[in-house]
Amino acid sequence: MMPFTRARIFIASSACLLPLISLQPAKAVVITLDGNSYDISVTNTSYTANPAAFSALPGGQMPWWGDLTLASRFASEAYDQLGLDLYEPGYGAVFAYAFSPAGSGEIQGVVQNTYDITDALLLDSPSPLAADNSYPYAFVQAASPVPIPGPLPLLGTVAAFGWARRIRSKTRHFNSGGRQ
Repeated sequence: MMPFTRARIFIASSACLLPLISLQPAKAVVITLDGNSYDISVTNTSYTANPAAFSALPGGQMPWWGDLTLASRFASEAYDQLGLDLYEPGYGAVFAYAFSPAGSGEIQGVVQNTYDITDALLLDSPSPLAADNSYPYAFVQAASPVPIPGPLPLLGTVAAFGWARRIRSKTRHFNSGGRQ
């Protein structure tokens, strides 16, 4: 096969495979607080549907659980990055920090105003959230390794092998007295 034809086949196949190996953008927002980075995302769920997630790390997904001040800091740091109009118009995700068994269960949380960083709703004893209703809660996503597209390592190995053979061939040719 001619080198020009091989190049065309390689370019055409690369163009076809490129959409398959491109990575999707992350859906989480990275927030750095006290030198630690957290991947925060929003999930519409209820406390009763997933009570294990509503606790502090390492078992849960809310490092601010049990600490109103820390929940407020996370909500303020997230500001409008998680989306606008999530809890209600003008307010972002709920950073839940406590559960009360009163009534059928109540969740206490903080919701940041997405238009005014100095304003936040405190959803506590006078106006808590019902534990069995779904709200847009903020969660820390578990750290996961960045996936490497399947064919990429194989293509790299093939390219390195071909390059090494070409260099070896040129070195042999040069050592045998031939000039290029």
